[in-house]
Amino acid sequence: MFFTLERYAVRVGTRYLRRYFSKNTDVLTNEPQEFVLRADEDFKLLRREGHKSLKIAILGAPNVGKSTIVNRLARRLICPASSKVHTTQAKADAVYCEGDTQLIFMDTPGMVCEKDHKQYRLASSFKNDPQDCLKASDIVGIVQDAGNVHTRDRIDPNVLELLKLTKDIRNQISLILIFNKVDRVKKKELLLHLIRVITESKKSLNFSDVFMLSALTGNGIDDLRTYLLDSAKPRDWCYEEHVYSDHTCEDIIQQTVRAKLLDDLPNEVPYKLHVKLEHFDVGPDDSIAALVSVTCPTKRIMNLLLHARGNRIRDIAVRAEQELRNAFRTSVRLKIGVQTT
Repeated sequence: MFFTLERYAVRVGTRYLRRYFSKNTDVLTNEPQEFVLRADEDFKLLRREGHKSLKIAILGAPNVGKSTIVNRLARRLICPASSKVHTTQAKADAVYCEGDTQLIFMDTPGMVCEKDHKQYRLASSFKNDPQDCLKASDIVGIVQDAGNVHTRDRIDPNVLELLKLTKDIRNQISLILIFNKVDRVKKKELLLHLIRVITESKKSLNFSDVFMLSALTGNGIDDLRTYLLDSAKPRDWCYEEHVYSDHTCEDIIQQTVRAKLLDDLPNEVPYKLHVKLEHFDVGPDDSIAALVSVTCPTKRIMNLLLHARGNRIRDIAVRAEQELRNAFRTSVRLKIGVQTT
């Protein structure tokens, strides 16, 4: 279950090689490029000799940090994330290419039970997308929130139920356990205790490996990425090298603004807002100009958004702009308009 000394030495060696020879960096660039895969593109698998790829499904309960982990692994803020539950409403592929290897990270909505699905009138994607990602994956990463004292010592029952329903599929893929938010655990020996509790329980899954990381600080991310790069299989790539998401720019912009609203507004208020991209334009220098409208159900909520002479909504736009610049690696100008129904 734990790393052998030999495996760990190999992993560290390949990590340093990739660190110094990788084309991928975390800095922004203004180099011209296509941003994402368009929905109308007729894409075919790329036949390239010597290429490898791997599909990784990221599963877990709501708000365990799945999207933040995916963004860290892909080195781009592709999947909008917030501190509230159900920020991710549908699956998204985040694509990372390094050398001859392509990793496809499949971000998924937080797992929910049938009761919650009906009670909160959640989209069908909350039920279907995790199962679809599981079927398409080579490796499944099950994320545990190490900082949640109520749930960190057991796998989410909805995840267990999904794996039970897809037992035939599960036998063909590898499972890894990912403890996220370890920066919130003061006594580090507790992490080893949690690993023993989960891996030795009667309901234990056959995990190939266990990783402890903090998506917030980035600690442990490089080791996980290296493990996945080393696990890639010789086969065709699924996406062109310049493509880093199966969502369009327009989708990413809308979802990023929605995530910032979820972070900034209290309680259930942001869930009542309707976010729509009204204008999208790409300039000759690949810069992006976008206008997003936010429709509020009541005037009271509109006034809440326009609090402090509009400073609140301007701050939200600035924070969304910063994330979008990282996602698209180009200049972004974003305006947000607020209105009532």
